[in-house]
Amino acid sequence: MTSVRIPKDDAEAQLLVESDNENESPKRTAQQSSQFWPRDLIGVNMSAKMGTVAAERVSIRINFLRKVLGIVSFQLLLTIGICTAIYCTPGSKDFLKAQSWIVFPSLFVSIGLLIGLHVNAHEVPINYVLLAAFTSVQALTLGCIVVLFQVQVILEAAITTMLVVFGLFMYTLQSKKDFSVGYATSFSLLGCLLAASFVQIFVMSSAFNFILNVFGAGVFCVLLVLDLDAIMMRMSPEDYILACIALYMDIINLFVRILQILGEGSK
Repeated sequence: MTSVRIPKDDAEAQLLVESDNENESPKRTAQQSSQFWPRDLIGVNMSAKMGTVAAERVSIRINFLRKVLGIVSFQLLLTIGICTAIYCTPGSKDFLKAQSWIVFPSLFVSIGLLIGLHVNAHEVPINYVLLAAFTSVQALTLGCIVVLFQVQVILEAAITTMLVVFGLFMYTLQSKKDFSVGYATSFSLLGCLLAASFVQIFVMSSAFNFILNVFGAGVFCVLLVLDLDAIMMRMSPEDYILACIALYMDIINLFVRILQILGEGSK
């Protein structure tokens, strides 16, 4: 038998109403909330690993995601600006064809900057300076690639990449799957991709190159999903620089693969 408490006055009645609203609010919020990350909108995620973004309150998680997406957007805008400048420079295409070796120094510089970024990921403002330098070097390398393609193909590849990234981003946010089980498989696929790319240097087959690019696009789609999941569920709030590097590299590599696929198809 349920007991009913009768308030003595209006003040006590108001307190009872507010108490009932506070008790029902979390249940109502949890029912109305969608699966989009952060999945638990009440307090912290008690099942998450301590020290990760997922273990923090919702405001911290949202601010972390906004910060990462804002920095990545700046990286992409900087990359687009540098690539556009290279593409619009008269004679750049002929120069880069004749001086293709210029890409290799940027590779070693990128590796050095990556090491510096991992060492100084939490050191402000050094991390931002290194990230800007890394983005600029990657943009120069990408500019040497896009200059070899027609504008229409580049725009198609950019739009396709944007749609794919948006779709994978929305899928990862609303999914409740545990993507950590796919890390080993993704690294195996990435190793196969690197080995096949090394073989292509000696084979120089257009058909094999097309298959390789399709396979590479699939691999980087998988890596993008895994990195998004790691950023939202396993990284620390202080790892925003590492999160930006992972997302940026996934998007750029996916764009290059799609660009080469569309380039082969337009021939």
